[in-house]
Amino acid sequence: MRKVLHCLAVIVIAAGAGVVSAQSTLSSPDSNKTDAHDRPIGKVNIQLPPSAGSTNPGELPPQPPLPPPPVTPPEDEDIPPTETFPEPPPPENPPTYYGEPVAGKFAFLLDASGSMYGSRIASVRAETTSVIGQLTEDYEFDCVAYGSQFPSSQSYSKFMWGALLPATDTNKSSAITWVNGPSTNPGGGTPTYACLNRSCQVYPADLNKMFLLTDGSPNVSGSASQILADFPGWWTKFTDTEFVAICIGGYGSAQTFMQQLAALAGGTYIAA
Repeated sequence: MRKVLHCLAVIVIAAGAGVVSAQSTLSSPDSNKTDAHDRPIGKVNIQLPPSAGSTNPGELPPQPPLPPPPVTPPEDEDIPPTETFPEPPPPENPPTYYGEPVAGKFAFLLDASGSMYGSRIASVRAETTSVIGQLTEDYEFDCVAYGSQFPSSQSYSKFMWGALLPATDTNKSSAITWVNGPSTNPGGGTPTYACLNRSCQVYPADLNKMFLLTDGSPNVSGSASQILADFPGWWTKFTDTEFVAICIGGYGSAQTFMQQLAALAGGTYIAA
């Protein structure tokens, strides 16, 4: 009977050992001992298989997905219109002075020397007052007459206002009276140098046009060659101004001088 029980115990122990080895590995530092002394066998190391779903501690978590790229609207998609303000169109028929259109801000420099007597000054007065009568309040203008009959302290010049004023009805009426009055009565020599120099000082840099009218060569305050030498320095003040040289009934040297003067300014020469 004892032998039977002993065999059963051995079978149970062997069966239990088989179960453990199927799921884990057992080891002991004393497993190789050969002596028969009865003492503790020390610690037991159990190596368990990894559980399902575990992760490698050395691996990084997955990166989040990148955001989708921006969507470009199709070319035919409606875009809200941008509010624009168109510039007003220029006048269809702007007034002209001896065939040259006048601009927004301008000045007339009128020769009133003795050689301008008779039909010449009559023509200048008629042309100048006709233009003034056609102006609207969008224009700003002034007139100056020059001749040696005016004081040298005033550059031999008589300015109507000495500034650019808008072409209101009142200002136009005053200007027409001034042009037809004693200010343009012919007399004395031709001080073109003094008047042109002074006008370049008086009028602003944003002047659109300067009209210089004469019938002869300068013979007071400075010669033609002096004007041609000094004028480029005076003209550098202006940013986008057109110079118009009008020679009315002049002879050869006067015409040549006015052509050369207009060329220095990159302007326009008119023989009237």
